[in-house]
Amino acid sequence: SPGSSSKTHIAERRTAMKSSNTLTPFGKLVVKALVDQDMTKTELAGQIGTSPQHLSRILHGTRPGGKHIPAIVAALALDPRKVEKAMAA
Repeated sequence: SPGSSSKTHIAERRTAMKSSNTLTPFGKLVVKALVDQDMTKTELAGQIGTSPQHLSRILHGTRPGGKHIPAIVAALALDPRKVEKAMAA
């Protein structure tokens, strides 16, 4: 029926919007470290040479952030094993 396809479309859109608001496992690791170290995302972004918006996209997985990830790990002195686990999750 024509009604059901539009409902599905809305549900898919809602899921897509919601997922961009969800931290990746790596993002959760970073946010926890920020809290532990009393640092803001803005401060971290400044340290690694990117914008807070771009950092947020990396943490939410909407941007790969490949070149920034080693800098994030270094800036927060994250445990490389935890980072590897988070990246694999």
